[in-house]
Amino acid sequence: MTTRLGIAATVMRTFAAVIVATSCVGGRSTELPEQAGRATGTRLGARPSATDVCPPEDRPVEVPVGGVTRRAVVRVPDDAVAPLPAVVLVHGFAAQADEFVVSSGVGAQADEAGVMVIAPQGRGDPSGWDVLADFDADDAFLTQLLDSLIDSGCIDRHRVAMGGHSAGSAFAAFFGCAHPDRFNALVLNAGLPPPICVRGTPNLVVTHGVDDPVVPYGGGEQRVGDATVKLDSVPDSVQRWADQAGCAADPAVKVASKGADPGEGGPVTWTRWRGCVGGDGNPAGTRRVSVGLAALAGWSHAWPGSVTESGASSGLDDGCVLIIAARTGAPPVNPADACP
Repeated sequence: MTTRLGIAATVMRTFAAVIVATSCVGGRSTELPEQAGRATGTRLGARPSATDVCPPEDRPVEVPVGGVTRRAVVRVPDDAVAPLPAVVLVHGFAAQADEFVVSSGVGAQADEAGVMVIAPQGRGDPSGWDVLADFDADDAFLTQLLDSLIDSGCIDRHRVAMGGHSAGSAFAAFFGCAHPDRFNALVLNAGLPPPICVRGTPNLVVTHGVDDPVVPYGGGEQRVGDATVKLDSVPDSVQRWADQAGCAADPAVKVASKGADPGEGGPVTWTRWRGCVGGDGNPAGTRRVSVGLAALAGWSHAWPGSVTESGASSGLDDGCVLIIAARTGAPPVNPADACP
C-alpha cells in the first residue's frame, strides 16, 4: 500500500507540521466481535439487531496492532438493525475521540439517522496521527477495525463515509486515498493536504473557514520551528484535487446566504466540479465522482456544525453531509442547501 502512496504522502509532512505547530496553543473497553454476524442464529434473510453483532455502545473498542493496543469509540444507534451505514470521524491534533463525537454534533445526528459512528483515537500525548511514518501504524489500525466491523455484519461496506478535522483531515485524506473503494465520500475540514489520490478519488467535500487562523484559507508563508514554508490557497489546492480526479474544467459556483445575523452563519460559497472519473486509479471511468469546496465566511478553525462558545454558526453542517453520503452513497449536490 505504501509503495506508491508512501511517495505521495511525503508531500503531506510539511503540511501536517504546520497544523501541529500552529494548533499547539473513561469507561470500560471491549474487544471487537469475532464474526458475530455469522453466528447469530437468525433465519435466512433476517437482519440481526445491531446489539447482537456490534460492540457495546459508547465504550472504547480495543484493537491490537503491531504490539500496541489502539482504541476507538464506536457509537451504535438505539434499536438499529445491522448492517448499518457508518461514518468514520477523525479528530484533530491534541483531541479526544469521545469528546469530538459529542462536540461536533455528529454523535447525536447519527443516532437520530440510524447511522453508526466510528471514531478512532490518535496516539501519543498530545494525541495525533503519525504523518512522519506515512501513517503506516494508523492505517493498519483503522483497516483492522473496519474489516472486523464489516466481517461481523455490523456495518455495510457499501455505505461508509469518512470525515476529518484539521490534522485529522490530513489522515482522512491519506486513508481515503489509500482505500478509495471503502468510502462513498470524504469530508475534509480545515486541513486539506496536497492531492495524493494516486489510486482513484472518492467523492470529495472540502470545507474551510475563510477566517481560519491556523490553516489560512488564502495560504501563504507559515513558520514551522525555524523554517518557513509556503501553503497554497485552499481554492488552488481543491482545484488540483479536481484536476487529479479528471473533473470537468469549469465548476459550478453558488452562494448561499444564511442571514445577516452572525449567529445564523455567513454566506457559504459552494464550488462543485462534476464529470470526475476518479483519476488514474479508475481509468475506465466506471465510477463518477464529484469534488466540491464550501468556503465558510466568518468561520474559524472549527468543525462546521459544532457548538462554539460564541454561539456562532458555520452556515453548513459537516455531520449532515457525512450522514447523507453514508446513507445514500454520495454527498448532497449542494451541501449548503441540504445541510444548513
